[in-house]
Amino acid sequence: MDGLPAAILSAITAPLSGVLVASLAVGCTTGHEDERVIRDVDVRSFSKPSAGAGIEVVATPMEVVQAPSVREVTETEVMADGTAITKRSTEVTAVNPATNTPQTDVMDGGESPVLRVGQRWPVESLIGQINGRPIFAEEVFSRVEAEVMLAAQNPNPEQARAGVDATVRRAFRQQVESELILAEAESRLSPEMKQGLLGWLRDLQETTIAQRGGNRAAAEDALRDEMRMSVEEFVEFRKNTELTRDILRRKVEPRVVVSWRDVERLYAQRQAAYAPNPEMRVGRIRLVKEGQQDKIDEAKRLFAEGKPFVEVARTVGVEKDGFWRSVPTQDGQMNVSDLTDDLQAVLRPLKPGEVSAPFEQRSSVTWFAVLGVDAQQGISIFDPDLQLALRGELQATQERIEQGRYIQSLQKRWLGASIAKMELRLVQMARERYLDPMKQLQSAPRR
Repeated sequence: MDGLPAAILSAITAPLSGVLVASLAVGCTTGHEDERVIRDVDVRSFSKPSAGAGIEVVATPMEVVQAPSVREVTETEVMADGTAITKRSTEVTAVNPATNTPQTDVMDGGESPVLRVGQRWPVESLIGQINGRPIFAEEVFSRVEAEVMLAAQNPNPEQARAGVDATVRRAFRQQVESELILAEAESRLSPEMKQGLLGWLRDLQETTIAQRGGNRAAAEDALRDEMRMSVEEFVEFRKNTELTRDILRRKVEPRVVVSWRDVERLYAQRQAAYAPNPEMRVGRIRLVKEGQQDKIDEAKRLFAEGKPFVEVARTVGVEKDGFWRSVPTQDGQMNVSDLTDDLQAVLRPLKPGEVSAPFEQRSSVTWFAVLGVDAQQGISIFDPDLQLALRGELQATQERIEQGRYIQSLQKRWLGASIAKMELRLVQMARERYLDPMKQLQSAPRR
């Protein structure tokens, strides 16, 4: 600016100096009102109005806005048998705004057992073959694994082993029976029958797809939701079911014969339920010699005059008109085997409406009478519904017997003695997989 004329320089600086002066003047006049008070925020800031002059600036503490600290905690506990149990948890620490103090919460991550070093856990094993088809242990375990694991949790090692063995043996026998019957059914199919079976399976697959969405993708989704099967698995399941039903119908049903004599025998065995014997209502008047001698004399006088038992009971003040108990009958006589021999000799000869002679004991006198007979509602053997029920029960029992015999014949033909070895191998694998070897070793008898 040294080279500028004085007139131009004065024109430029004059407005700037005016602005600067005005700014300083404003600062001097408002310095008292521009005092700022800075404080931390807490719960009371939102519930109680501030008291004080001037502008108030609120600041949030860093403890409130900063992220909580997270720490992963892993604890391992070794059991007496050597099994390691690992427990994982997460500790989250943050400042509680209400109390302004740190607070720690623990989130449990659960426990996970870890196999001991050297502990065996069989995954899969071939236990044998049925008609050339391999049978794997997992096929049996997958159907009853929940039941097996529940039995293995029994604190008694012997009971746990017995429960696991029984469950596995039952599942294996069911698997063997199904495979044997299916193999027998397939071996008896002629070429023409096989062609017809293929046509039926093709129609079944098309019908299944049409009924469950109209296309294969929709049918797959529907079957997996309903039965956890694909279309091929569903068709195979229906094929095996129909073949099994057909072979049992042709081989087992002709051997099931239920005669009328069998129905009569079963009815006679359950006569107490279908045709119960009538019951006799027995009355009793028992009076004590000490203190009730006048009533004893009165009862003797009334019975001598031929008064009814109920009238005498009311006269001497016996509750329920003298009713004592209901007694079942057998061959027309009361079944009082629960009483003493003396009382049986008094009660059994009594007929309805008949009163016994006074039964005197050391301290009392008692009269008995049959007040009436209650006939029980029964069902005759000639009732059609009862006949059908008895015949159906006998037929179902006979079918189970004949089916067992048929399966035994198939086992001799297809497996021979190998089924026992297969079952033993499966049971041994179940013990190694589901039972704790250390507990089983501790429970074994010492020699």
